[in-house]
Amino acid sequence: MALRNTIMMFFVAMACLGVCSGASSSEAVHSGVVYKVGDSIGWSIFGDYKKWTSTKEFHVGDTLLFAYDKEFHNLMEVNGEDYQSCNTKSPLALYAAGLDSIPLDKPGDYYFICGRNFEPDWYAMTLKEPGHCQAGQKLHVKVTLPISDHHFVASPTPAPAPK
Repeated sequence: MALRNTIMMFFVAMACLGVCSGASSSEAVHSGVVYKVGDSIGWSIFGDYKKWTSTKEFHVGDTLLFAYDKEFHNLMEVNGEDYQSCNTKSPLALYAAGLDSIPLDKPGDYYFICGRNFEPDWYAMTLKEPGHCQAGQKLHVKVTLPISDHHFVASPTPAPAPK
């Protein structure tokens, strides 16, 4: 009896997923990908975020997951100009939880930087730039609309050669 109820619950849940999501068999739906920024390195001064983004395509519906030690790092969403100059004075959003999930809900450019500076002793021994952003802890992603199967246009067939 318990097995029958479990199986019935499974089919009801599966039916609801299909109906509730609005998906149809003729429509491809982008379910969204969760990208852990920097993969195993996470959000740190040791990441190569230009290289990391070069192997990915970001679409509306995807999510960026930033994992970092909040004692040493933070996350700021900024505009393109502030990204280029590593300006931390007017972020669009500031995050500091250590595990921040950012939904990519519209197409366009998204810019993120770390707004922290190096501690004076470590800064003096390592780099000539004071901030994590200047050291490369910055991320730019270009987000596009997902392409579904029904939007593909067949290439035209050439007309037959005249006889």
